[in-house]
Amino acid sequence: MKCKYICPILTSLNEDGTVNYNDMHALYDQILGAGIDGILVGGSSGEFYAFNYQEIHEMIVDAIKHIKNKGFVLAGTGRMNKAETIALSNSALEAGADAVIIVGPYYSACSQEDVFNYYDDVIGKIRGDVFLYNYADRTGYDVSVDTILRLLAKHENFVGVKDTHPVLRHTQKYIQEIKGEYPDFQVFTGYDNNCIASVISGGNGCIGALSNVYPKLCHQIIEALHKEQLSNLITLQREIDKRMKFYEVYTPFNPLMKWAMVEMNKPMRETCKEPLTPLTAEIKKSLSAIADELWRENK
Repeated sequence: MKCKYICPILTSLNEDGTVNYNDMHALYDQILGAGIDGILVGGSSGEFYAFNYQEIHEMIVDAIKHIKNKGFVLAGTGRMNKAETIALSNSALEAGADAVIIVGPYYSACSQEDVFNYYDDVIGKIRGDVFLYNYADRTGYDVSVDTILRLLAKHENFVGVKDTHPVLRHTQKYIQEIKGEYPDFQVFTGYDNNCIASVISGGNGCIGALSNVYPKLCHQIIEALHKEQLSNLITLQREIDKRMKFYEVYTPFNPLMKWAMVEMNKPMRETCKEPLTPLTAEIKKSLSAIADELWRENK
């Protein structure tokens, strides 16, 4: 089975909130060196929403220059201002990104017609491949199959979707009802525990944040899927299921993952972009048993 694992990269930040590019370069190299197929820079895991336009543009271009041909580069270019989304997307593609991924407008309660009109205009003005980022928990709406099919009928450069929906059946419906008509359309799950099942159902892989912490494990999943090794997939599924606690024990998960990566001696700092804050000593103490279970056992 053909599939990919793409890492929605966390962002290592200095105390003043600027990006630590030395850390980021080392992190790109570590993750891709572990076998992960590509990097999503400027996604939710990377706290894109807290960066101004110039900051996110600089980080995307830097990632493209550093990664070059070592892996697939997916640039997160969704902005609340539509003109900025279009400009950032085209700039990223001109700099060498393989594709851009765009989250729809958030906060406002969009109808499906609103969503269609937004993406119809944006995709039509982007000079390269576009993924749609469906994340109802953050945008306030779920992009329907019909809306995606309407967009596909008009835009050849609309090539895929990241479905960050916890219910596997939701992603399976995208696979069945969209890929049935457009076989080359790519459907990625945004939840690591849904990777194996969604690929077996016909999906294209995962864009999941656990690959920041466990890139080798996530690569092993892709390798086992490629080779259709059922016994290995059973073991790997249970390993990923255990590590899904990262998403459950602290919200949002970014500070917890950063803490874990620092303790694992990965190139990461615990600083977060406001409004997120690093974990306090008290919170860390309360999560000590989880830390022992999830990553300290592997040190």
